[in-house]
Amino acid sequence: MRKGLVVLSLFFGILGFAASGIGQNVDPQACGQTLQTNCTRCHGLKKVCDKLNQANADWKGIVTTMGQRGKLSQEVQDAVVVCLTKSSDPKKLVCGK
Repeated sequence: MRKGLVVLSLFFGILGFAASGIGQNVDPQACGQTLQTNCTRCHGLKKVCDKLNQANADWKGIVTTMGQRGKLSQEVQDAVVVCLTKSSDPKKLVCGK
């Protein structure tokens, strides 16, 4: 039951990001959680944080490739791209720096 609630709340959080993909505001807490939950499933936090230092990264292309490898739904991929491109400081959200 508890696991179901966590999955459901994560789903709605991600759905909110996907819906706001064109929107201007990003919820920093949900964005940090989305990045940590999805990116660190395959990569250590250090690798994710190092990548977030990269200027002018093609996040859409990177997330598409990684999303396919990690079998992430399109909604999750869209949410991650929004976090990386619309947040003022995605590294701070994920890495605390």
